[in-house]
Amino acid sequence: MAKLERKAYMQFASFDGTSWEVLGVDNDDLSKELNPDTETSKNVLGETTFKHNGYEPEVSVDPYYADSDSVLYEDLSAIALEEKFDDTSIKGFYVDGILTTSSNGVVTGTGKKREAYIVPQSIGGDTAGLGIPFNVNPIGPMTNVTISYTIATRAVTITVTT
Repeated sequence: MAKLERKAYMQFASFDGTSWEVLGVDNDDLSKELNPDTETSKNVLGETTFKHNGYEPEVSVDPYYADSDSVLYEDLSAIALEEKFDDTSIKGFYVDGILTTSSNGVVTGTGKKREAYIVPQSIGGDTAGLGIPFNVNPIGPMTNVTISYTIATRAVTITVTT
């Protein structure tokens, strides 16, 4: 079995659940940090116990440079400029998956979709461009999806599977 290239793991975000953007265009490192909540302890008998309370996943997209063609741009800039923090403004969707099948410039695969908070961390930055780095905090139950991504146009199709 061949080792997968990093580009096989793809992440997408959307505020409306229909217009998707691939994450990582400006990044040379992009990971979903799982942030496991674990605890190890020893009792008086010398036995070790391990407790796993779940995950608090987070994706930090930094840098992210404002691009008026981006489906995330309008919402991210409005949230940052107006310092919005209500659920209606910052809640969207997140999909991640492994895409390993490629044909005619289109890669496909399967993944998981869930709601997520998409929260800008700052606005401004250096002379490389207008930065609006943001964090994605996936929440709630996952739904199985198929993902189709066209490399040349960055068009994304997410379809819920049953």
